[in-house]
Amino acid sequence: IFNLINGFSKEPMTEEDKTMINDFSAGKHTVKKIKVRELFDIKNNLSLDKSSLNFTPTSEYPYFTRTVFNNGIAGYVDYLDDEHLIKGNSIAVGLLQMQFFYMSHDFYTGQFTKTIFAKFDGFNEQIGLFFCVLFNKQSPKYSSVLVRDFDNTFYESEIEIPVDSEGKLDLDYIKKLMSALKKNALQDLDL
Repeated sequence: IFNLINGFSKEPMTEEDKTMINDFSAGKHTVKKIKVRELFDIKNNLSLDKSSLNFTPTSEYPYFTRTVFNNGIAGYVDYLDDEHLIKGNSIAVGLLQMQFFYMSHDFYTGQFTKTIFAKFDGFNEQIGLFFCVLFNKQSPKYSSVLVRDFDNTFYESEIEIPVDSEGKLDLDYIKKLMSALKKNALQDLDL
């Protein structure tokens, strides 16, 4: 049990992992520049006031807010209703800090948040974390516009995505890269 923290288990790096990270860092992968609108949709969130929710240490649903701490999660709440519940396996963004976080579980939100959903099949935690990095790199650009202008600025942003031999988003490559990066990040931790 001591080698597991938050679902992370320490795995040894393989030579393939090391090569993948080095090749990615050196730009030895095929990429294509596209507009975000080609891959993602933004959904406005119905926000809830904290006082309308029941926070407990054993509650199931994350309450996402505009904070940058704890993956944007201010705590966990009991089920309230389906109207305000936002589907997990998505990316949440706090509009005041312009920070993006992968949300695996269905969740509720506070004010000034939006949710981003993939238009493509195969979206999961590894893919979501990869795109969070790309979006967070552009956070200064998003912060420079008013909250009401976020959608258009986000949709028109260009990102470089790994592509396969047919020029399509290479999800397998992203999964392998994220797995290698996770192993690398955990190497020096005393789990």
